[in-house]
Amino acid sequence: MIRRSLVFSGVIALMPAISSAAVILDDTFADGSRGETSLPNESAVWASHAGGVTMGAGSLAFNQTTSSGSQKLWTHFAADGAEIELAVGDQLIATIDFTPRVALYDNSSTSFRFGLFNDPTDPQVASDTNSDGGGSGAPWTDSTGYAVQIALTTGATASNNASVGKRTDQANSSLLGSSGAYTSTSGGAQIVNVLDTQYTMTLALTRSAADVMDVAFSIADAGGVISTHSITDDPNGVAAFGTGPIATKFEQLFFRFSNNTTTADVIDFGRFKIEHVQGQAVPEPASLALLGLCGAAAVAVRRRKSM
Repeated sequence: MIRRSLVFSGVIALMPAISSAAVILDDTFADGSRGETSLPNESAVWASHAGGVTMGAGSLAFNQTTSSGSQKLWTHFAADGAEIELAVGDQLIATIDFTPRVALYDNSSTSFRFGLFNDPTDPQVASDTNSDGGGSGAPWTDSTGYAVQIALTTGATASNNASVGKRTDQANSSLLGSSGAYTSTSGGAQIVNVLDTQYTMTLALTRSAADVMDVAFSIADAGGVISTHSITDDPNGVAAFGTGPIATKFEQLFFRFSNNTTTADVIDFGRFKIEHVQGQAVPEPASLALLGLCGAAAVAVRRRKSM
């Protein structure tokens, strides 16, 4: 009870930062389909290997054993040409629920990757396409955004923490297949996974100044938060993530998995949620990490209570 009270006290303390959140997308796959877009309730999900996707009520299960090579999934949470632009004080929060199924492996490869992006020059790719660059002409080459890389692993002999970074090489045709396209740092506690356990990840982007973007990641299970890691993209400050401008526009949620043995045989998604918080007082970077921690912990407490 004490732990639960502390969790919700933390959430309440940070309520000014989340009180006016607009839900841009909250897709729980309730209709067992991935082909329709009706924002904010659902958005079409596209895949590199359509044969590996099985839909059910409340589930988008991606079987990586049906084909070889890397696997990709993506959805667009804003209409083509109407991307979400963050003003100073705005925040964009992505929440993803997923469960590894069938088989999970012992590895240290950060092959489970996802991020929030915007392609500034090309139409959205709204079809199943097996390409790291988005298909013909590699339209995603100049995409900007931020991404997370983690290992899905049993942790028997190896486990990694999270890598959070900014896409800084807009000449690289691979959106998330090349770590070299990113400037990133790793941190947080080690992440060890358990088969058939649901995980909740959050990626929160906060524009804390005209030229500063705070990026905070967290992952939790029913027992609470497992790991968090945050970075600050400040090109005019320490410029740890390059001197190029911060990314401020977003419309795409993208996933990439190298193969099943470095992630899981089946990755079963239960929710894609995107929220846009406008014009609030900006918390410090440490508070952003706490916000992700409290939010994920609150989800975990609620899930435990419902069992």
